[in-house]
Amino acid sequence: MEIRSVTKAVRLLEALANEASPVGVSELGRQLAMDKASVSRMLRTLEQAGFVAQDTHSQRYSLGVTLVAMGQKALKRLDLRDAARPSLESLVNITGECAHIAMMVADKSFYLDQLVPERGVSVDAPVGTLAPLHCTALGKAMLAFQPKEIFTRIFSELDFEFFTRRTIVDPVTFSKHLAKVRRTGVAHDDEEFSIGVRCIAAPVFRHDGRVCGAIGISGPSPRVTDDKLSDWETAVRNEAILVTARMGFNESQIEELKRAIQAQHEDKTTVNE
Repeated sequence: MEIRSVTKAVRLLEALANEASPVGVSELGRQLAMDKASVSRMLRTLEQAGFVAQDTHSQRYSLGVTLVAMGQKALKRLDLRDAARPSLESLVNITGECAHIAMMVADKSFYLDQLVPERGVSVDAPVGTLAPLHCTALGKAMLAFQPKEIFTRIFSELDFEFFTRRTIVDPVTFSKHLAKVRRTGVAHDDEEFSIGVRCIAAPVFRHDGRVCGAIGISGPSPRVTDDKLSDWETAVRNEAILVTARMGFNESQIEELKRAIQAQHEDKTTVNE
């Protein structure tokens, strides 16, 4: 059952949230098709609770500190592992392969969770596994979309350890490889960490637009063909977007954010790119 006064209050808060600067009572009334007196009474009530604040000079309103504090508490409750679980299930169902979610810990890829298919041989990467950034799809996806200053620091400290004949150990080659990851939005591991294993992953962003992890799939190379990887790219990107949305980042701004990060790295002064 809808309570009209609560609905109006929510609409009022949403209107204030969508404004870049404080808004007057009359303007809010026009936006919401509400009479000025009702808007004014509602604003005074919300102000007493700290949900809105009034500028003493302009008499205009904006969101209050109580909402900021509540928002911070809500964001702290967002858990990457919980947010990723539905998408891991989806990727396993779509591909029939193992799905993983990871975050960056000590400049390595830390596996938070994995789901394996019910049948067939799967790639096992136990929760808690730490893997290198430079030769795993999850690691590359997280590294490629770091802000320029963080990327530069991590890149300069990378230990390009050799794992297989396919491992990229040349910094210049790897830098170009990451540029492609930024262009396509997905990262690949073509038997670079483990012989016989191919992977694909995409970055996940948190509420403030910073990379907080990556989600991907892995499978035996005889089964994971180029055609399959190509087919799965869209699914991996889409699930990464869904996890990002669950982590509190505006879904409609994800591509804009990726372009901004790519532009940072395309600066002519960037080292090794």
